[in-house]
Amino acid sequence: MTNERSYRRPSRLRVHFFDPLAPFMIGRGLAPGGNSQDGSGMRVLEVRGRKTGRWYQRPVVVGAVDGRRYIVSLWGESQWARNLRANAAAKLRVGSRIEPIEGHELKNEEEKAGVLLAICRKYPSVFRRYFKVDPKQATFEQARELATRYPVFRIEIAAVDRVQGRGDADEAPTPMREASRTSSPL
Repeated sequence: MTNERSYRRPSRLRVHFFDPLAPFMIGRGLAPGGNSQDGSGMRVLEVRGRKTGRWYQRPVVVGAVDGRRYIVSLWGESQWARNLRANAAAKLRVGSRIEPIEGHELKNEEEKAGVLLAICRKYPSVFRRYFKVDPKQATFEQARELATRYPVFRIEIAAVDRVQGRGDADEAPTPMREASRTSSPL
């Protein structure tokens, strides 16, 4: 069992074809699980860069387990996982819906292993494809070993103020913006 976190580089096909195509399809509401009742399915994760402050988009799969939603970094220690770890405020997008979220990384290896095993049972194709584990024969020990290598984030709905979508997020609120936020329409 290794305790080192690493990044598995995706294939060129993934980088040059799937990654640009997925946000396009998800943005038009054509994603698998786009209208699921439990909030699971493919989404575009928008996360602010920890160094640049720019917003970055990545297609992710949201898994729902026991009424909570999780995102697993399927490629290991990816840039979006590092960015979400540095700043929990992010957005999930599907179709024209934008959901402000906060991503909280699971630190407890036992909890991560339990979530990974539950995701394995609920979404067997994900485990088979990315983790090279047979979902029918997956053990808690295998899930515990995977938990040391793959970041897992619990996502919760955030207050709209915490996540601002335009480039003006770092500006101080002007009196006009502040007035428009507090006034109610007649």
